[in-house]
This record gives sequence, C-alpha cells and structure tokens, in this order.
Amino acid sequence: MKKYIKIIAPILLGFFFIYLTFEITTPEERALIWSYIKSAKIEFIIAAMAFGAFADIIRGFRWRFLAKASGHSSNLLISIASVFMCYSSNLIITRSGEILRATVLSSYNNIPLGKTFGTIAAERVIDMMISFIILVLIWMLQYEVIVESFFDDNFLFFIEDNILYIVGLVITLALLLSVIFTKIKSVKKFFLSIIEGLLSIVKLKKDLPLFILTTLTIWAGYFTAFYMIKFSISEFSIIPTELIFPAFVVSVFSISFSNHGLGVYPLAISLFLLEFNINTEIGLAYGWLAWSCQAIITLIFGGLSFFVLPLFNSSDRNG
Repeated sequence: MKKYIKIIAPILLGFFFIYLTFEITTPEERALIWSYIKSAKIEFIIAAMAFGAFADIIRGFRWRFLAKASGHSSNLLISIASVFMCYSSNLIITRSGEILRATVLSSYNNIPLGKTFGTIAAERVIDMMISFIILVLIWMLQYEVIVESFFDDNFLFFIEDNILYIVGLVITLALLLSVIFTKIKSVKKFFLSIIEGLLSIVKLKKDLPLFILTTLTIWAGYFTAFYMIKFSISEFSIIPTELIFPAFVVSVFSISFSNHGLGVYPLAISLFLLEFNINTEIGLAYGWLAWSCQAIITLIFGGLSFFVLPLFNSSDRNG
C-alpha cells in the first residue's frame, strides 16, 4: 500500500496544483495565458529546448568521470541515454528515474548495481551543493522572498531551537542503520559498493577540473534554457532581468514536489513573480512554457533512448 501511495501521491499533488491554477484564474485569464503561449516565438522555444537537452547530454558525459574513478568504463551513448530515461521515468513515477538509471548503467556497462547507485548519489550531492551555493548567492542579493516562500518562520525557529536534538537523531539513525547493514552479508556488500560509488568523487584526481567544468556547464545550460523563455513573448519584457535568476531557483526546487514539477513548477514561478507585481497571466505563461520545453525534450529523447538501447549488442556495451 505504501508503495502505491508513493507513486500516486505526487501525481495527485501535481493535478491538485493544476486544479488550483484553474481556481485562481478566470476563463478570460486562462484564454489570455493560452494566447501568450501560442504566440511564443518558435526560435526561442527551440533554443530553450536545445540548451536544456545540451545540459542533460553533458550530465551523461560527466557521469563517466565518476565511473572511471570507481574503476569502470562506460559507453557514452548509454550514459547519456540513461539520463533521458531517468527524467522521462520521473515524469510518470516520481523518483523512479534514479533506480532505472542505475539499473541501466549497471546492466549495460557491467558495473555492480551498488556502485552505479553510489555514483548517481555522488552526482546528487554535487547538485545539492550547487543548489545551496545558488541559494547563498540569492540571499546575498537580498531576495528574502524566496526563502520566505519555501519556509515558514515558525518552522525555521523550530529547527534553530532543536538543532542539537535533530543532529543527534540523525547520527543515532545512521549508527543503527550501519549496525543492521553490517549484520547482513548481502546487504553489507551492496551498502559498501554504494559507499565506494559515493567516494568516487574524491578519486577523480586529474579529472577533477573537467568534472567541475562539466558541472558548471550543466547548470549554465539549465539556466540559459530558462532565460531563453523571456525572449519568446514580447509581454515577458515587463519581467526585470534581475528576477530571472531567483525565478530559476524557484523552478529548481519546485521540480521535486511532484512528477518533474507537474503543476507545481508554473504556479511557483507565477507566485514568485507576483511578489514583484508581475501579473498572474504572465507568470503562469512563463512557467508553463519553461516546464513544457523541458518536458517535451525529456519525452522525445527519453522515448528514443528506450527504443535505441535494446538494440545494443552485449559486445558494444563497454567502451
């Protein structure tokens, strides 16, 4: 039952936010939003899709550095395809993509499953660090509204007042889990392979500069894709350029709330821009265009990946 709840809940949440969007807009406003979207300049939409796809391709390329650091090689096409398969899977069942990607990378490259999980987790750690750095930059630019839109003051005070208890609880749980894992031989082996995958970051050595460069390129690609939307409709000119970066941050964190941000992504961007007196229709049009560009690219390349990968012969799976 819990398994089905985890699958269905994010989908329902996404549709709830779509319903909420309908509730807070009038038929006239929805017609205006749709007219904005239909009038979008195709060249900027294609550019947004291209930059988004480019970032995902570089993400696949970057993973190979971690695979190499853990003592394995990976076919570049398989590595890239696994990224698109991951995201397309997340569109249907949230968080399923990481499992699928790890399985694909493991089976097609003959790498222990635990290691692929570990290297993907290592990627997540890096991306979380980048997200944190972006938040710090936003904070430095004094865009308090972003922090306030995600966290209630009482929640922040609760965290601050109970930080020692929270840290203690996390450490206790970690120790308990480590004891359990070490008691079960098969689980221990899998757990150790995950740790080894995670530690691949510190084994990058001479590939570290390239890993950093590709990481920055990935995030630059995502941001540029988001920024291209601003030029697709003339009405978007009322959005100050300095708001695009913090709006991008809002979009990054909104993705995790439902299936790849379904419903949540556009509404979150709209609510953020509304704080700066950008009307709801403009914000929703921007959000839906940005989200749709990434969703279309994900579905197209994800579908191709699901079709192409099975055509690989086992002799071609390493390289």
